[in-house]
Amino acid sequence: MALSLRDAPIKRKLTLVILVTSSFALLLMGSAVITYEFVTFRRSLAANIGVLGQIIASNSTAALAFRDPKNAKEILSALSAEHQVSVAAIYDAKGRLFASFPNGTPSSEFPVRPDHDGRAFERAHLVLFGPISQEGERLGTIYVRADLGEMYSRFTFYGALLLLVAACAFAGAITLSSALQRRISVPILELAKVATAVSERQDYSVRGTKHGADEIGQLTDAFNQMLTRIGETNEALSKAKEAAESANQAKDNFLAILSHELRTPLTPVLATVAMLEHDQTVPPPMLQELAIIRRNIEVEARLIDDLLDVTGITRGKLELHRQVIDVRSLVEHVMQNYCANAAAQKNLHVSIEVTATHTHIQADRSRMTQVFWNLLQNACKFTPHGGAISIRLYNRRPDQQSEPDLLIEISDTGIGISAETMPRIFRAFEQGEHSRARRFGGLGLGLAISRAIVELHDGSITAESEGLDKGTKFVIRLQTVDAREEPDARKPQSDLSAPGRIGGLRILLVEDHPDTAEQLARLLKRAGHQVTCAGCVKEAQERTLRSRDRSEDREFDLLISDLGLPDGSGYDLMRDLANRYPIPGIALSGFGMDDDIHNSLAAGFSRHLTKPVDWEELKTEIQKIARAHAAASADAKDS
Repeated sequence: MALSLRDAPIKRKLTLVILVTSSFALLLMGSAVITYEFVTFRRSLAANIGVLGQIIASNSTAALAFRDPKNAKEILSALSAEHQVSVAAIYDAKGRLFASFPNGTPSSEFPVRPDHDGRAFERAHLVLFGPISQEGERLGTIYVRADLGEMYSRFTFYGALLLLVAACAFAGAITLSSALQRRISVPILELAKVATAVSERQDYSVRGTKHGADEIGQLTDAFNQMLTRIGETNEALSKAKEAAESANQAKDNFLAILSHELRTPLTPVLATVAMLEHDQTVPPPMLQELAIIRRNIEVEARLIDDLLDVTGITRGKLELHRQVIDVRSLVEHVMQNYCANAAAQKNLHVSIEVTATHTHIQADRSRMTQVFWNLLQNACKFTPHGGAISIRLYNRRPDQQSEPDLLIEISDTGIGISAETMPRIFRAFEQGEHSRARRFGGLGLGLAISRAIVELHDGSITAESEGLDKGTKFVIRLQTVDAREEPDARKPQSDLSAPGRIGGLRILLVEDHPDTAEQLARLLKRAGHQVTCAGCVKEAQERTLRSRDRSEDREFDLLISDLGLPDGSGYDLMRDLANRYPIPGIALSGFGMDDDIHNSLAAGFSRHLTKPVDWEELKTEIQKIARAHAAASADAKDS
């Protein structure tokens, strides 16, 4: 057969190819149409019968409840308008035939007892059993049987139509194939096959066969050359992509490890400074020097955070945890806690004017705090002694939207920004003139991060300056929301962090860095807590088991644990303890990216604190847990 076909005229070959292709296409198309019609008809019929069954069931509750078969038959008679329904019946709660449709139908046409609820297709029928219930009590069962004859009639029509279309297609294919010429058809068909192979398999090694030096032959040469160039460029692109992905991953790993290694040594230093600052015997001059050390450690920690934030923004991994927050309270909080000392040292006059009546937004509280911290720190840094910083909050309604925009202006009388520098101030690692960078320091990341955060909140931030030494004004525009959307979000947060200590907790401190463990333990003991130290997961587990084995001692009230431990991770320890008995936990880590925080919370920790650990922040978190512990103890005594 193959040999005779090879020697046959090209016209016969083309005819055979076209006929086979047409037949396959028609068969596939006809099968698809019939299959679609079959599925659609069954689905439509099932849905229709299901709705009818529900309606009959709903209307039959009274008839069953009052044992009124006549009424039930009248309800069933409504099915006469549905020509597809052949028989229907209502059974009572005991499964006995109560009413049937149509009248006069012998009982043998109906099931002796109702089957399980649901619907099923038989060879020529669709059968439905459904519950008849009232207020949760089942009163009976509805039975409906629909005829599938219409579906089979429709398939007979489609089959005849398909045969007619196939006959016409065959006639057209024979006519078309007789007009084709070998010199035109063969090269083009071969070239099309090559193109299809390239498109479907991305195989650039295939080549078209040249059959002559005419225009089609030139097209074949050009096509083959294009495939060669595309193939060479595509291996190159794959290697470049792999190299870029590898470099990005290496960069992320490097930054994470660098962050951890830079943060970890700062924790014992900051803890020591905090302990000395609270020591009543330290003379005032020494306290001033300690404050200098603490501020510079905090600045270094902020630089590390900025580097990680820029990386997260670049990779699109900066996550937001939105809630309804009051921007006025947030700005006042930043002024009092992060700006007051810096402004006082330079004798700056800081004022705030609030005319806005809508000050609530849907935002990430910590990220928006970071934005205002950056802007106010810049204002303090770049404003000379005796200058002024003013903050304004006001509303503006640009269109007919339901809630107005909130605008926050932060203006200073500082060094200003030149016109040629202005376009660059929101770029990462840009800090305007080189002289300014040398004079004021920093990496130039704060404004770039602030703009990214604001834009992630669907807002905008702009800068204005009349020139050097003429001050700067930053304007943030955010969309407000109705404060009633989340009333709990507007409750003040300070009630959990009020000063004062509530009771002592039994704390298990797990830290493999000796200096950090020693200084944190001293601070915690000085705060009135009982501290047990462990340097690895195994030692911590032994401590907890030993504590529970002694009948006179309770288990620990709080776990404070580093995440990177010699024989495992703080995640494993937290999960192990949580499985044995409920215990709150605070994670300490030099890794502070969003994924790290998410993993800590998922493991069961109540809070993730990034090193260097701020003592006041750690103390606040412990106080929250102490209050919860005291409340639980009080409830237990009352009960």
